[in-house]
Amino acid sequence: WTFVSTGAGFGNPLRKWDSGSDSWNTDASKLTSGDFDGDGKTDIGVLYGYGQQDDGTNRTGLWKFTSTGPAFNNPTLAFDSANFTSWNWENSKLA
Repeated sequence: WTFVSTGAGFGNPLRKWDSGSDSWNTDASKLTSGDFDGDGKTDIGVLYGYGQQDDGTNRTGLWKFTSTGPAFNNPTLAFDSANFTSWNWENSKLA
């Protein structure tokens, strides 16, 4: 949801993206922002905890929403710990 500033308050919320059903649990999401691609626009990063997998490893993904200026592109997976041994989302902090 996006709440656009009017200068004196905020406008009505606008849904900008929907993950669909059975996807993207907010309790498993840690958000951060920054210019991740060097274009001068603020992007959004989401560190997502998929939890413990069947093999006992912890899986974490880093999703990136790049800014177009007035909006954001659909998310792309920038990092997936499934390609490594394990990554514990609960012990991770974004800076």
